[in-house]
Formats: sequence, C-alpha cells, structure tokens
Amino acid sequence: MKHLSRDTINSAKDLLRSGRSTRATSKALNIPIGAALKIRKKDLDNIPILKAGRPSKISKTTRRRVAREFDMGRINTLQQGKRLIKAVEGVTVQRSTVDNYLKKEGLKTYVQYKKRGLTKDQKSTRYNFARNHLHWTINDWKQVMFSDETLFSRIGSSRKKFFHKRPEKQHTGPNPVDETKQGGGGKLMIWGCITYFGIGDACSLPEGLDSETYVDVLQDYIINNRDYYGMNHKKFIFQHDNSSIHTAKVVKEYFQESQIPILEWPVNSPDLNPIENVWSYVGYHLDQYETDAKDLDELWDRIQDVWSKIPVDYLRSLYESMPKRMQSLYHNRGDHINY
Repeated sequence: MKHLSRDTINSAKDLLRSGRSTRATSKALNIPIGAALKIRKKDLDNIPILKAGRPSKISKTTRRRVAREFDMGRINTLQQGKRLIKAVEGVTVQRSTVDNYLKKEGLKTYVQYKKRGLTKDQKSTRYNFARNHLHWTINDWKQVMFSDETLFSRIGSSRKKFFHKRPEKQHTGPNPVDETKQGGGGKLMIWGCITYFGIGDACSLPEGLDSETYVDVLQDYIINNRDYYGMNHKKFIFQHDNSSIHTAKVVKEYFQESQIPILEWPVNSPDLNPIENVWSYVGYHLDQYETDAKDLDELWDRIQDVWSKIPVDYLRSLYESMPKRMQSLYHNRGDHINY
C-alpha cells in the first residue's frame, strides 16, 4: 500500500463506494487487484454490497435492442429472440433467458386469442348453459370425459400464439404473428379425451374424417378409458361439441345403444372446454423442439410423447376451474370468457 499515492487511494475509495468491483477499480486505476482488495477491506463500512450472481451473457445495448424488436412487433417468438442474440453477440442463450431479459426491460407476455364472433342466439344458449350448471360442483364435473379434435402443423405450432409488449402498448400497434408456410408443411388431425383421474387416449385421424370413422374412434376409446379409470357407469357423462360429424345420425345411434349420456354442449364454446387448454399445453411443448419434425410420423411421435407426460395435477386444475368458468360465463351473459 505504501507505493500508492494518497490521491490514488482516495480515487480507489470513490470508485468502490460508487459500486465498482475491485477488479474494475484495479483496471481503471492500473493498480494491483490485491491493493484494491485491501482498500475495500479497510473502507468496507462505506462500500455498498455488490449484487451476487453471474454477469449477463449479453450487453445492455443488445438486451434493449431485443426488447425493442419485440415491442415493435418485428419479432415475436423467443426462438427468434435467441437467433437475434446469436447474430449480434455470438452467444447461445435459452428461451427462458430471453424471456427474463424481456421482463427486465419491462415487457410482459400476452396471449393472442382467436375467437369466433358470437351471435345473439349463441350468447343466449351459452348463458342458459351457465345458469343450468352454476350449481355443479367439482365432483359433478369429475364425472365428465371431455373430448375434441384438433390440427397440429409439422412446421410451427397451430395452438396459442404469444406476443411481448410493454403494458402501456399492449393494445397499440400490430400484434406480431408467426409467418407459416402454405399448408404448414403438412398437418395431423388428432382426437383426444381427458378425465379428472388421468389423461385419456389420443389417436391420429385420417384426412376427411367422417361420421363412420368417428364412431370407430368412440367404440375404441370411450368405454375403455372410462373403465380404466374406474369412473362410475351410472354417473358417467361424455362431452363433445356440435360439429356435423358429432351430431350425425349414426353417432347418435351409437350413444343410444351404448347408453352413454351426452353433455348438451352450447355451440361455439371452445373457451368452456378444458381440453382446449390441453391442446395448448401440447402445442407449447412441441414448440420447445429446436427443429421442425422431418415428417408427419415424427410429428406424431412427438405428440404422443408430450401427451403421455401430461401431469394429472394439471388435468385436475382444469377440472377445478369449471365452476369458475360457469360463473364467468353467467356474469358475462354468455359472452366469451378468458380461458
């Protein structure tokens, strides 16, 4: 310490008190790091505690640029954010890291909802459905097996889209969307069912699904899944929507012969069906793959892998949301609800 001048020591104290690290102080004043450490130790009461943790992988400038690109709608997926950081900084980060950077810059994540317009009659039917099921408890909803069909694209996801913006700009400017190739590089139609007690089966459906094929699916899976989970035969109810295939004569005959009651479902009501949340869950996990499936067989393998790992607790949380959905629908007089 003797070889350092008083001015140098005072300068070191000033830097350390302003929050500079000992390494940065050593470099700024061209003094040994050991000397900076000794100065810090002697003046510890006046020096702020440094934040712990590893330094950021990318600079503040790049972080702000990424946030600006999201905020302006020029990019919208975390994967695109990763690519931008790679191009600018030459480092690879995780999607979660990009998400954390956006949060630090004040951006929030919002869902781009796709909802069909509701007619006056449809709102009325939905309102009546909510009113008739307000008294249903979770135990009542446990008796229902929900089902649905959906499409998954080989290139990109066909489920929920997200965008990132500052809260004050959420409703201004264009909401970014994913550009997709025509036809999505091929698609798979998937049928699936869920229960409170565990995930049901899922199967890949042929193009041009007709009512005869749909009956085959019902015969293969409904009773098997009901019995597998030990659901009460007398209380069991099956749900599907009002598509023309579901309401075909041959389908109605199957349910009458099988003595399986159907939950009367209001038209245009995917926001009421918890399996829609399951499709979004599957779509989200498909998006975690770094590359698109090379063909539809690989896409089906990925879907099966994600489907088989859906947690029971997640399914139960969806069922437990049903009373709240009915309350929201009732209070909205049959209009859309945010589920």
